[in-house]
Amino acid sequence: MRLLLFLHCLLFLPSCVHLLTTRFEYKATSPAQSVGGSAFRAEFIPQHSESGIALSAVVLGGAVVAEIGPYLIRMHAFGKDGDQRWFEIKRLRITSSDHFEAPMEARGFEGRAEFKPTNTAGLTRASLLLGPHVHLDTRKQRNIVLEADVEVMRSGGLARGTLRIPLSLSKTNRRDSTFICAELWHDMRHRDNMDIPSALPPPPESP
Repeated sequence: MRLLLFLHCLLFLPSCVHLLTTRFEYKATSPAQSVGGSAFRAEFIPQHSESGIALSAVVLGGAVVAEIGPYLIRMHAFGKDGDQRWFEIKRLRITSSDHFEAPMEARGFEGRAEFKPTNTAGLTRASLLLGPHVHLDTRKQRNIVLEADVEVMRSGGLARGTLRIPLSLSKTNRRDSTFICAELWHDMRHRDNMDIPSALPPPPESP
């Protein structure tokens, strides 16, 4: 009886729900800069979402999500196996052409990121998560510059240098479709071992 009731309810649901995600993030506009033989890349991760609904003529058709700031920043350095050991950040600030300037306190980038193997043979990566969240006005700060003094420990000794990474605000759209019947049936069968999503996206595999 319960199964018949469940199937009857499904008849009144839309067969497919669409999720349109718009992601606002800052991406580098120049090739990765190098210090101590390491190519550096800055990753801006939006930490807030604004959601809404998308309606069709008859039924609820899906949802709209905008992933926006404030942002977490991760700094990645790519090196070669047997060469780089770790890197540290000694100074960091963000500026823009509208005279915006945001120096980060030392506690926001303290720590040492060690180089570890990647899925690419001979390529290593070190990643450092910075904090706190960075608040940017995406209407004014569309083009920013991240400046950082870094130290890289290599097999031959310590190397120092300054990074100046220009970034521009970009907008990407992703559309996902979910078939409700299939999703509900999957959740019913796997409700005891559901995966918990990671809080951060996986690090990039190349600079």
